[in-house]
Amino acid sequence: MEPVRSIDDQFSKLHPLFPVNTRIGIVGAGPSGLSAAYALARLGYNNVTVLEKHHTLGGMCESVEIEGKIYDLGGQVLAASSAPVIFHLAKETGSALEELDSHKLAVLDPSSGKYQDIKVADDYVSVMSLTLEIEEKVRNSGRIGVHSVADIASDLTPEYLKSRGLEPVPKSVAYGYTASGYGFVQDMPYAYLHEFTRTSMSGKIRRFKEGYTSLWLKIAESLPLKLHYNTEVLAIRRNSDSVTVNIKSLNEVETLEFDKIIISGSFPLKYGRTYRSLPSTCIECETEVLDASDLEKDLFSKVETNDYYTTVLKSKRLDHLPVGFYYFSEYMEDPSTIGYPVALQKFYADSNIFLLWSYGNGTDIMGPTVMELAIKTVEAMGGEVENFILQRRFKYFPHVGSRGISFVS
Repeated sequence: MEPVRSIDDQFSKLHPLFPVNTRIGIVGAGPSGLSAAYALARLGYNNVTVLEKHHTLGGMCESVEIEGKIYDLGGQVLAASSAPVIFHLAKETGSALEELDSHKLAVLDPSSGKYQDIKVADDYVSVMSLTLEIEEKVRNSGRIGVHSVADIASDLTPEYLKSRGLEPVPKSVAYGYTASGYGFVQDMPYAYLHEFTRTSMSGKIRRFKEGYTSLWLKIAESLPLKLHYNTEVLAIRRNSDSVTVNIKSLNEVETLEFDKIIISGSFPLKYGRTYRSLPSTCIECETEVLDASDLEKDLFSKVETNDYYTTVLKSKRLDHLPVGFYYFSEYMEDPSTIGYPVALQKFYADSNIFLLWSYGNGTDIMGPTVMELAIKTVEAMGGEVENFILQRRFKYFPHVGSRGISFVS
């Protein structure tokens, strides 16, 4: 969708390409899958089925209730300039938002628990001129987002900035990028950093009062679709006339048939890679769910996803931390420390529930190790962990490296 035109205006100029009773299957009830279902419904399609492997919808935008309070485990904050479609959906569903101006943003010392505020606005000024310069170059390209700058900003971030005689990425930009689950800045083409700064420079930061999941629940409930939870997709086979999908639900295996299929979210493709993972020794041992063509295999092989964790702990002796989001600079700047938390979050002043955000690598650094290092970090700061609440693992942010970004775009 084009951010400069209203959503309603864009839909008014579209029409269905297939009969409205076309059987359409959507794999994944996260933001991308439900957004696709929303768009199809706006176009008049009335035979849409969504298959979700978890017990709830929302994907990376999952919210949970802990001790009577709502916590966002994944995506949570929005800037108007970065999410015009989400703000449109929020207005359409009557989903209330709240501003986060009072939330502290600081760097936290993992050895002492002391914190130091970050001057975000001042920090962003140093990259603003570059961001505006790039935007001017691609203004009439007919592309949007990362696609628009892929050709001119495909170099890795350190090399890109150095070639232009610029200093490294400002700390608050680099920390905000990495803590958001997008990887370490030294690993990423500058196109991704540009998109992050472009969408973060303006607009107040907001969050859904009832949690991010509440938005997707309202959308799902408003649409004429069939939504299946706890449904694992075992195989997808396509032919010229239809798509056959084998699923497993409540330990029962059955076959569904659709005319069209949309695959969204963190779909398991053995040709993709996990960010900073160890080399796979047995890729042929993995079962491929999708009957991918040679072109699709080539495309998927260039894509990495981040193994990103949210670990929720109940801890005493951290009362000195105000409500806010805290960066661990020691682990934020050094990718070799993967597994340690890059950030800690306190949602409510009267709660001792803390969220810790960490990267894994999909091989030797996974959930148990991430949890152990999160507890170790809290204790090193002087905290006392009373209880492990839960942990979520997200396959987040599909992306490509400098060599593949122009090809994929």
